[in-house]
Amino acid sequence: MSREQDSLVVCEQCGSAHRWLPLAHGTIARCTRCDAVLGRGHRLALRSILALTITAAIAFLIGISSDVLSLDMRGVAKATTLPGAISASWSGGQEIVAVVAAITALIAPALFIALRLYVLVPLAAGRTPRGFAFCVRTLHHVGRWNMVEVFTIGVLLSLVRLAGLADAVPGPGLFALGAVTMLFAAIESAGLKHLWWQLR
Repeated sequence: MSREQDSLVVCEQCGSAHRWLPLAHGTIARCTRCDAVLGRGHRLALRSILALTITAAIAFLIGISSDVLSLDMRGVAKATTLPGAISASWSGGQEIVAVVAAITALIAPALFIALRLYVLVPLAAGRTPRGFAFCVRTLHHVGRWNMVEVFTIGVLLSLVRLAGLADAVPGPGLFALGAVTMLFAAIESAGLKHLWWQLR
């Protein structure tokens, strides 16, 4: 039996197993039992996904090192970065909020980018990275904890609420995190199955 015939995908909704074949652009693979989406054909090549991942890494570094929000209330100006906001939450007695924010807005996105680069760079060079299977499986779980978009929307809502109380100005970090959100969506649209097919 060939590796293509051996390749299976399991539906996350009902647990039904299906043989997997590469999908053409615009096509959708659905479960024959519950009609859930198993995968989508995409037009992004491996090197395109690598370029998007490198761009996301640069934007993420800008996002966490630049001011996300600047406030000016009665002449008192205050600006903070994402790590600064998490630190302030911890210092203010909101330890759970700080830990959740650190995991979902800092650690998970950083791990997502690092694992993607670790896998994509060797594959683009025609090599298989060590621990490939473990990394791809970890990427599947990390993607569920990656919530930069939730933080970005939260800051935008805060800007609206603070508009009547103070001069609130979005910083470059917020725009960078917004770009990261869009880049992650583009990267994840390709899924992970295509990575396994690079080994064939």
